[in-house]
Amino acid sequence: MPISKRRPKKSLRRKRSRPDPHETVFIEHPFSSLSREDVRKALIESGKNKVIEFPKLIEEMQSNLRSKDPLSTIAILATYGLTGTVSHDGEMTSGYKGEAFNQSHVELAQALCLQMAKSDFSSASTSPDTIQQLFDLLPDLSHAFSAKRFIELENERSEEDQATLSIQEELRLHTQMVRNWSFVSRVRDLVKRLCAPIDDLFVRIAGVSASNLIDIFTHLLQRNESFLNNRIERLSTVLRKSSVTGMIDAYYEANPNFEDSKEGMHTFATVNGISLNEMKSIVLSHSDQSLCDAYVFDAKTLAAETGINEASIASALHLLSLGFGDLKDKETEHLFLDNPVWIKPLIRLDADQYFCAMPQVFFSFIFPILTNLLEVDKSALEKYRVRRAEFLESEICALFEKAFPGCEIAPGYKWKMDDKVYENDLLVRVDSHLIIVEAKSHSISWKALRGDPKRARRHVDEILLDPSLQSLRLANRVNGVISDRDAIDSLLPSCPISLELVNTVLRLSVTMEDFATFQTTLHHAKSAGWIPPDHPIAPCMLVSDLAMVFDILESTPHKIHYIKRRADLESHSRYKGDELDLLGLYLQTGFNLGESEYDTTFTLLGMSSSIDSYYNALEQGIRRKKPGPKITQWWRDICTKIERRNFHQWSDAANILLNVSHEDQETLKAKFKQITKNVHKNWRIPNHNCAVVMIPHKRRTDAIAIMAFKQRDYDKRYQRMENVAADTLESLHVDRCLVIANNIDEGHYPYSLISVFKKRVSTLPSLREGNADGIFTPNL
Repeated sequence: MPISKRRPKKSLRRKRSRPDPHETVFIEHPFSSLSREDVRKALIESGKNKVIEFPKLIEEMQSNLRSKDPLSTIAILATYGLTGTVSHDGEMTSGYKGEAFNQSHVELAQALCLQMAKSDFSSASTSPDTIQQLFDLLPDLSHAFSAKRFIELENERSEEDQATLSIQEELRLHTQMVRNWSFVSRVRDLVKRLCAPIDDLFVRIAGVSASNLIDIFTHLLQRNESFLNNRIERLSTVLRKSSVTGMIDAYYEANPNFEDSKEGMHTFATVNGISLNEMKSIVLSHSDQSLCDAYVFDAKTLAAETGINEASIASALHLLSLGFGDLKDKETEHLFLDNPVWIKPLIRLDADQYFCAMPQVFFSFIFPILTNLLEVDKSALEKYRVRRAEFLESEICALFEKAFPGCEIAPGYKWKMDDKVYENDLLVRVDSHLIIVEAKSHSISWKALRGDPKRARRHVDEILLDPSLQSLRLANRVNGVISDRDAIDSLLPSCPISLELVNTVLRLSVTMEDFATFQTTLHHAKSAGWIPPDHPIAPCMLVSDLAMVFDILESTPHKIHYIKRRADLESHSRYKGDELDLLGLYLQTGFNLGESEYDTTFTLLGMSSSIDSYYNALEQGIRRKKPGPKITQWWRDICTKIERRNFHQWSDAANILLNVSHEDQETLKAKFKQITKNVHKNWRIPNHNCAVVMIPHKRRTDAIAIMAFKQRDYDKRYQRMENVAADTLESLHVDRCLVIANNIDEGHYPYSLISVFKKRVSTLPSLREGNADGIFTPNL
């Protein structure tokens, strides 16, 4: 055919697709090519250097703080270093220096200031140069404190001792640097529900209820945020002026309470020939000098703003504040892992006035703060502990009831073994899956968080190992029932759950407090000998994280699959990250990581970014699309249909489906289209190819087959499904095969028939009237 000159030639250049900012990317660790000995020597050398640098940095830090007004310094560090901006669609940008500067750095600066008396400080206004030096010094100082411990690597250690040292460092680094175990609104709501029934205890001991304490610091957060937003709006109006004169007039008009006059500023600008850009810098710097005033308040002011009793507020402010010089006897080096500011985040200026640039510290350390308030009364503290245990169990039960509507659920089941009575916290049956949940509400001690190995190991026993052993005992009993259905009455009499319907047992431990993300990195404890190497440890989650997992994973199949696969990862994977990082990995991969799941150490850096963005937007009242698992529409519709049909063991079929990666779902879809064409064309031919089969890698045991049949072969559909399953189960490592059959004439969507076939002692007979084709191993 002749080519028209008007017809545009097709471009050979491919369109570049914009990369997904939340896409999973696996990269090689930069140290992986170095020997362990080379890395060890480099770290020891670095540690020696930091030992020398550390006291010099402390001295420089103290000198810089002493040279300026401390309140102004803390206010500027907190405002510029910790305050981000939120776009209209909910995207958040970090403060100055991004993740390199965080809340822990300002906490340290505040504590260093409180070591000195007010008279030790200069009254000089802060300067941009001094503030920049502090922004640089604080991260350097924090890094030097942790890095100088690298010299401990000089000592030879056994593998267990090396693992213990790793645990100590993980705990110390987390305690020193990591904040915010959940989002503020979720922390606030959770702890309010916890404390509401025992508010009278706090009133009696502390003079203020826990609920009012939470309301006070919530108000301080909102108060600071409102001030900063108004400040930005005022400054934006000023900085948009097109002349120096107009900028000065607008600036003083927006700030009528300034002590100096705009005439003086006009004179200064004229005499020094100040340009427009220079005036913008001057306005910002001048505005910063009065920034601290916004963070000063008294009980009377807060009472008028919140409606809370003034005496209660006064009591709260007094109990949670420190004055200048109060930390003079505190060892400076101890401030990094035992900072009194964590328990008392306010600065007391005089008998009535207080300063707080970081109300968020209260929510970061809310559990130790509440415990500290009650420690003067052992009886009250014990009532609080009892309430924590009751609340955690009821909260978990409510989460599961909401996550799995209509499930069979039973709290507090008591059962006996060897004349000893055990009590389970919660049993949840969803179809053929039984979830055994154990709850631990223990507080985490400061000694453990500072890396004390004895205390940390005790917490591992109490919070992680004991509930896992308890759920394993019961799981073994239930598995005994699964093996012998007639043994129900002898093994687990009077069980409130329909065990005759259970085929799979899942275990989960849930805690109240964050143990420095130890819950999600239990492999370290096994390496240290703190957990028996052959013990199948139950996955452990914070109750606040469990709530977010159930919120993000909206479908029942995904919730069950996540809990199941979390247990798998706990048994044979090594990774570094918290629960939301794991959830982010699941959204991208479904935990379908191929054989690398078994022999790779994963650092899940930033995997929670899409989840963080979603909840950060909600914190600002902005609703955006909720992140969800990466799954094809066909796969999603199959899962939805089998859940809706609610046939027995539908959840087993769903688990097999969700063990297929997104990429392999696409491959199956493409190959099934080819099979469909072949069946339409060759259905009359005996042994025609009618199915595509995915055989898992050697460490997975579930295969999946998708089969096409025509209406005229309707009567042979079951026979052919059995034949495809029999062929597939001939693979030695395959124990189950999910067969999905589609009537390609009727157009049933997303499928016509579905069945799970299990391998028996002798596999199903091979009926050679329909063959599987397109057998492939999933993309690894």
